[in-house]
Amino acid sequence: MNLSIETSYTNEITTEESVFSNEQLGFIDEIRLPKVVRFIRADKFDDKFLNSSKDVWEFKYSGNLERISFKDMSCVEVKITKFLLIKYIYKNSPSHLGDRFRNIRKFFKYLSGAERRINFKESKNILIKSTDDNQFYFSIKFIVTTFILEGFPGFSIDDEYDLEVIKKPNSTRSSLYYEEYEDNIDLPTINIIQKGFIELNHILNTAKKDSISKSELKNASILALAFTTGMRPVQMSKLSAGDLKEDIPEDSLGIARYSLLVPYAKQARFTHKKVAIKLPEEIAFIILTYIHRLKLSDTDKLFELGEKSAVTCSEAINDQLFKFSPVEYRTQVLSGDILQIKYSMSQFRHHVGHSMAMSGASAEEIAYLLGHSSLVVARHYIFSSPETAIIRAKALGENAAYKQMIAMFMTSTIVKKSKWLGKKVSGFVHKDFHHEIGGCAYDDTCPFEQVRNCYGCLYFHPFKDKDHSEVLESIQSEVNDIITIADSTQCSRNPLLLVHEGTKFEIESVIARCSLMEDI
Repeated sequence: MNLSIETSYTNEITTEESVFSNEQLGFIDEIRLPKVVRFIRADKFDDKFLNSSKDVWEFKYSGNLERISFKDMSCVEVKITKFLLIKYIYKNSPSHLGDRFRNIRKFFKYLSGAERRINFKESKNILIKSTDDNQFYFSIKFIVTTFILEGFPGFSIDDEYDLEVIKKPNSTRSSLYYEEYEDNIDLPTINIIQKGFIELNHILNTAKKDSISKSELKNASILALAFTTGMRPVQMSKLSAGDLKEDIPEDSLGIARYSLLVPYAKQARFTHKKVAIKLPEEIAFIILTYIHRLKLSDTDKLFELGEKSAVTCSEAINDQLFKFSPVEYRTQVLSGDILQIKYSMSQFRHHVGHSMAMSGASAEEIAYLLGHSSLVVARHYIFSSPETAIIRAKALGENAAYKQMIAMFMTSTIVKKSKWLGKKVSGFVHKDFHHEIGGCAYDDTCPFEQVRNCYGCLYFHPFKDKDHSEVLESIQSEVNDIITIADSTQCSRNPLLLVHEGTKFEIESVIARCSLMEDI
């Protein structure tokens, strides 16, 4: 046990704890909290961590002193509240954590005072009644979303779709969820997924292909389709092996073209034909390998998802995301030092719609890809997309970098140049040559461009005694050139701006890690 508060609660139910069922109390009993919670993106004047086992959390962050006391709370409420706060810290800045704490307590006290049990139905009713209180609304929505993703009893993965139609606070234009939607699939996660698929393709093309199990191929295929098409679990369950089509056979350069026939997400009164969606060759190759490994015929069901397709798909994407994640992150999760970050199929679906709107896709194109039977939702994706000025602001570094814990695990261990005996990384960025910025531990030919792609690579060991800000300046110079070209050609939605935003973020993360490390 990591914490003294981790005791059995099933026989110690108080009036305050009556909001929890016996099944929920058992779930809380099984939670193992990390004793130390680190503030990964803290600067030199901030506290760097807190001890979660203490009855009072006190820390300085962003110029404020936060003090959170758990002394007047029951053991059950202490543990579930700490669990939610730690999850919040991982996904957000710990600034104003006290406000989140007070809203969580307010949520539980409201249920207790009304003599109601905590479940999705009661939580949804509270959300609907809280649209005049912005801070309370989003705190409760975070609680509900976390419970859904963690499989907390009384909450189902299917419930997440019901959250979409709840009106948000201060929405003057529409009651639809999408209108003020923000993309929850962040740059570090996208980076990990993309490079994970590239490495998986590399392995499947070598003699090591048999080391990839059938279950991993299945999970990777489900994650790939969620990431590229935004399919719902119900659509996944209706796919057959023959729905993957080879449109153009492999040519002399080894390039082929593939598409997937996808059923509509929601059916109208009449029957729609399936939607034909183009798939990246790397994604199609993984799915084809899965089909061949299981010896499926064209009429066979592509995925056996069991009675609860939503649960199976959710487990598949999170298992594969964990498999793709850096070794250091996986080690800390397995040892209980940190809690695993989880995502849902719904979040990936919104990511696809949001990404298409950001790249200038029409409502018809978004509706076609996502399998919508009308253009209503697709138009709101477009309506919610930020203006080009915001995209440029991000690219120029005017917005703060994502404060995601996972960002600090995007590369391998930081080392000194004199202690590294393996391959060293050098290459051009913009007009500048950057010499020996770090070591490469990849034991095969790297499919990526050196330097530019290294800062987000799991095999890259940055050198602490290297000035990585020089690389950052080169990337910034490229961004300036791209903006100049975009202005002169009136191409306001240049996708390279977003690509370079991701690269800037990766380099900034390495610089932050180097500055936080003591001499090695």
